[in-house]
Amino acid sequence: MAMPEPLPAIDEPTVIFVINRLWSPDSDDESVYAATRGDWKVGASTRERARIALGIAGNVVRGAYRIDGWQPGWESGRWRFNGTPAPELDAVGKTVVHLAPRAGAANPVRRFLNGVPQSTPFVGAASEPTPERITPAPPSADPSVNPEPRERGPVSLLAHELNREPLARIMYGQRELFHSNFLAWFFDEIPDVADAVFRDLTGDGNASVRRVDRERENLDLVMRWPGAAPLVIENKVFSLPEQDQLDAYRAKTARWKGSPAEHVLLSMSPPRTPLPDWRYLNYQQLADRIDAALPENDHSYEVETLRRYSRVIRLLESLLATTMVRSHAESAWMDERQLSEIDSSQTRIGLRKLRARRVQGALDAAGPTSGWTESAISHGQPLVGWRRELRVAGHVIQAGWQYQEGQFRLCAVLPHLNGRGESAKAARAVFSEAHPALFDFAPLDGILSTPDGVVRPVDRFGHFDPDFIYRYIKAPDQTVEQLIAASHTVDAGLDRIAE
Repeated sequence: MAMPEPLPAIDEPTVIFVINRLWSPDSDDESVYAATRGDWKVGASTRERARIALGIAGNVVRGAYRIDGWQPGWESGRWRFNGTPAPELDAVGKTVVHLAPRAGAANPVRRFLNGVPQSTPFVGAASEPTPERITPAPPSADPSVNPEPRERGPVSLLAHELNREPLARIMYGQRELFHSNFLAWFFDEIPDVADAVFRDLTGDGNASVRRVDRERENLDLVMRWPGAAPLVIENKVFSLPEQDQLDAYRAKTARWKGSPAEHVLLSMSPPRTPLPDWRYLNYQQLADRIDAALPENDHSYEVETLRRYSRVIRLLESLLATTMVRSHAESAWMDERQLSEIDSSQTRIGLRKLRARRVQGALDAAGPTSGWTESAISHGQPLVGWRRELRVAGHVIQAGWQYQEGQFRLCAVLPHLNGRGESAKAARAVFSEAHPALFDFAPLDGILSTPDGVVRPVDRFGHFDPDFIYRYIKAPDQTVEQLIAASHTVDAGLDRIAE
């Protein structure tokens, strides 16, 4: 499920009512209106000025109304409004997380009597934030110290917000382990809220105790309630779920005695294909569930910690959303200047890896139907590529390309010359020299942008033992579109030389 878009600006005086306790995913229009209209403690000034009322739960607008008037509530000092739906505001379903106080609001009535400002969408929203221009330092007489002001894009803005969060600093070094441990703590220490968040994810069963297990048979979390089936949660943050791994976990739980377990994949990224027997829950949905379940007037350490966690995972989900390929005209890789503002090297590597997987997905969708794509992290840097099998000189080999660190490589895998050492390299070089079309960059001249067009290594080949051989050109900052076009061009060239 996509993350909610941010609430558009509202130019009219607005009052927001928090209806977490009265709203549920099953609430209909009538019940949302009843929950939003009151009773509330609102002063005369608010009643006189407010023209718009919004009901929010889980920091998402559930109802939007034009206020027609007010009447006394059932309790002395409380009021309720009469109103009509306001679909023209395009507010329902939009996030208002950017309007929430950082530590959570004690008052369920939030007044915006000068109108609701335009949101800052990087806090829990799917859209990219408006770039923020950094104010330059006062001019210096030395022009070398007066660089042009640069724009802060979505990654650096989100990194700035995350770096201010203590829980994010703790999370940086552990990722999946941190989230699994935190959710186990949540289950144990705030049981009523945890039950509201997780219990409906599983059905009835024959368990007799309430408990949570960590890393049972390598499963991240197993939650149990009396009279319920076990709830297995597999947690993914930067990595994408693999079908084989999930199938193996499912096979483990199938051997358990008692009620069959329910399985939830908690992941920042949706699976690429449907997952039988697994329910997908993203972290945005988890944050919505937490916010809807939290008691509004409880400011204990435990509840406030959970509020902070909800904000962190919204920020983190927004950060990971910046790795999505929204246009083939984008650069294949993320802006390293923005990534450098993230304190954690592991997080930077995780984002590069996830971006490579997204680019791989674009290559899968728009590239040749033959062959296969790849993505990886090598020496901390992302890599994508495409290869196919073909027969050359009576041998079945693989040929294609790789792109990493500004190098576009034409490559071949030669299983019949598998080996290590100089003699094996020499044999692979002889084969490659006899088939120069495997490493012909000329058809790519109008596709890839390169500063000099020089094929490297000059007069020789690069090798990765035991069977990989390549040559490359410098091709910094290629777009996804260029890589897709290169795949088709290389594929067509291999068709011409295949036996």
